[in-house]
Order: sequence, then structure tokens, then C-alpha cells
Amino acid sequence: MVLNRFQMAAVKRTAQNTKKLVAKREKINAQMHNLAAELIGINNQIDAWETPIKTMTGGYTSEQCIAYEGNLPEAEVTEEEVSSEVNTETVEF
Repeated sequence: MVLNRFQMAAVKRTAQNTKKLVAKREKINAQMHNLAAELIGINNQIDAWETPIKTMTGGYTSEQCIAYEGNLPEAEVTEEEVSSEVNTETVEF
């Protein structure tokens, strides 16, 4: 498809009008990527600390233990289920 000069002029005007918005979008996408990577790192650290607690309590986190004040309901959770709960979330952009 070949654009005539009027169509090409419209394309150029649109590109000029959206240039700042495109730059802003790219900046926000970069920030989102950095924040997503930071979030994954934080979740991995939390999981590293919580895994022994989950094993000891039958699958409950430290927050849940505190909420129940140590009187945890009986849970039918195996170690394999606990280890499968480790966050392996990926974020795509």
C-alpha cells in the first residue's frame, strides 16, 4: 500500500502529536518492569522466610499464626504442597 502525500502528512501529524505520549508510555513501562522485578525479589525473600514456618505449622504463614494467636485449626497440608506454594510468578510486558 502506498500513501499519497495527504495521507503521509496526516501520519506525520499524528506521530508528532503522540510523540510525548509514546515517550511517557515507554517511561512508565520501564518503571513497571523495574517495580515488577523488585516485587518478585521481595516475594522470594518473604517465601524464603515463610517456608520453614509453613512447614512447622502445616501450611500457615506467620501472619496467619499471629491472627489465630497460635491456636491454629488442623490443616491437611503436606510438605510438597507447601513447597509448591513458593512464588514462581513471572511478569510479562
